Amino acid sequence: MALPAEPSFSPWSFTERDLFPSALVATATVDWNGEEESAEDKKSENEADSENNDLPIYGDENGWLGVQLEGLEDGAEVEVKVSVEGFLKPSKWKGVIHRTDDGAARVFPKAAWNFEALLKVRQQRPVTATFQVKVDGEPLADETETCTMKSLNDCPFYVLWDEDGEEFDDFSWLFAAYVNENHPMVDGILKEALTSGLVSAFSGYQSKDPEQVMLQVFAVWNVLQRRGIKYSDVSTTTPSKFVVSQTVRFLDQSIEATQANCVDGSVLMASVLRKIGIDAYLVMVPSHCFLAFKTGSGEDGELVGLETTLLGNDQLKPVTELPSLPEDVKLKEFQASYKTFSSAVETGNESLHEHREALTSGEDPDIQLISISAARKLGIMPIDSGLK
Repeated sequence: MALPAEPSFSPWSFTERDLFPSALVATATVDWNGEEESAEDKKSENEADSENNDLPIYGDENGWLGVQLEGLEDGAEVEVKVSVEGFLKPSKWKGVIHRTDDGAARVFPKAAWNFEALLKVRQQRPVTATFQVKVDGEPLADETETCTMKSLNDCPFYVLWDEDGEEFDDFSWLFAAYVNENHPMVDGILKEALTSGLVSAFSGYQSKDPEQVMLQVFAVWNVLQRRGIKYSDVSTTTPSKFVVSQTVRFLDQSIEATQANCVDGSVLMASVLRKIGIDAYLVMVPSHCFLAFKTGSGEDGELVGLETTLLGNDQLKPVTELPSLPEDVKLKEFQASYKTFSSAVETGNESLHEHREALTSGEDPDIQLISISAARKLGIMPIDSGLK
């Protein structure tokens, strides 16, 4: 006769031993399940057990960090406490485990993150995470792990659950947190765009004219060219075995450095387009990102691609020098800028067409269409970089 298994536990995190401040901050108020509860200790009697293959969970169904318990008996009283030195105050869950999967379950205490500290992380660093568990009043041996607290500029893209890449969790919507339509620098860009004279006002979709929408996008494109934004391919982060991530500059960092990789430039353009009421998207394809936007609201709008890495292809005078330029020189600059813009649209549209099926299915972790509007409705808010 086999003896019952002794209770045991191991630390558990959606992003393994990497902790991403960007994810922790951007999802602080997100409730993935809405009114439906997935945590066993919060379900009503009328809510059915989960039909997915995940273990039963207890505590905070939106948590990122917890423990996986094994060898539990139904009805076991469990206490879990998790802390991360300098970043997570001791966070506790206590309750009865009434349903397991062969004695296994996961517990996520409601995390008391120090968001002020998370927003200051600009370089990755090691941190100590401590996990403590009691089962029926008996403490199990504490577990202490050295984790890596990533930079706030590091954004997790997806997590692979098998080496073949067939099972993965998609975190691409977190890139929407770097789009910041409320940043004060956006107003300065729009003011310069109006000064250029390409448009007299930014009205989004009010005209119901796709050509007017395209002209507004071009006006933003032109002024970013005049600010000297250049393409920079610096984008990689220290790799993890299963967690794929990308370095993303905040809007102010791209503007002040006048450098932007493919994600940075797309985030920058999306921020300004969101401000004027144009639906923007980040398009993730293998080893690349570009922008897409709608030419009209709802189903009426066509999705148009825009290859933002072409922003630096023209050498244009700053907006402040436009009034003193001869009309023929000014016209020549606008024509050159529009030619590049048209090429960027053509390139973006070709990529949209090439990856159309994969973008629709979402089954390839490297190919994703990220709607900024949908991310906002989900609860993904802009991260305040603290840089103005």
